[in-house]
Amino acid sequence: MYKIVHKKNIIREIKRKGFCIIKNMYSKKEINQIKSNLLEILHYIHPKKIKDLNKKYFQIKKFDKKLKGNFFDLLSHEISTLNILHREELVDLVRKYFKTKVVFSGRPAIHIHDSDNDRFLEPHQELNQFARDFLFIWAPLFDVNKEKGSLIVYEKSHLRGYYSHNNDNKLGSSHLKKEIYSKFKKIEIEIKSGDAVMLHSALIHGTLPTKKKGFVKYVMVERFNPLKKIPYLQNAKNPIKIPHFGIDYNRISD
Repeated sequence: MYKIVHKKNIIREIKRKGFCIIKNMYSKKEINQIKSNLLEILHYIHPKKIKDLNKKYFQIKKFDKKLKGNFFDLLSHEISTLNILHREELVDLVRKYFKTKVVFSGRPAIHIHDSDNDRFLEPHQELNQFARDFLFIWAPLFDVNKEKGSLIVYEKSHLRGYYSHNNDNKLGSSHLKKEIYSKFKKIEIEIKSGDAVMLHSALIHGTLPTKKKGFVKYVMVERFNPLKKIPYLQNAKNPIKIPHFGIDYNRISD
């Protein structure tokens, strides 16, 4: 069982910078097990055996895009993925960060971005969760670099609180205006499979598009919502609901 060492240092770094890279969070065996499970699901959709996960994904995408979408929707319920995302060491880190005993799962998932499109996540903050503030993990199944869709963070942006987001891009996804995030230092994070990044929900972040031909970026994500940051459990007049869209977080009391 992996044990996170120097938790105090990790917590200190997240509080100071808004994020922390945790090296070797997951073993090669664990990552390969997840990849094997994904391949097994794809073989169930289309029985033609292709051993390469990326090639198999593109085969399914060409075969039936609706079934590919169903595959994506199911991944947040795959037990092996949930087990490693919810390992006690990670949850305990969140408990210590927020000084709480109870933590809720937010929206576990495996995000998928492939080289056939130019989709990327514009700079934004994590908003639609149970808690006002929380930590979330970003862990790729394959090595990630600039060509493969690196994670982008804006250092110390979490210290300014939450901003109003727009939904006027072609994907309809929440994003921030450039004049907001351009004030902060931009960092492109290139990490290895098995490494993970733990981020504060208020940290402005995004991703680069996946440009490497034939590559599929699989990223495990989970949001850890601490009890002490869920205000509507103590104040019935608090406007937060589940999920809570369009809320001005800076006007919500803890």
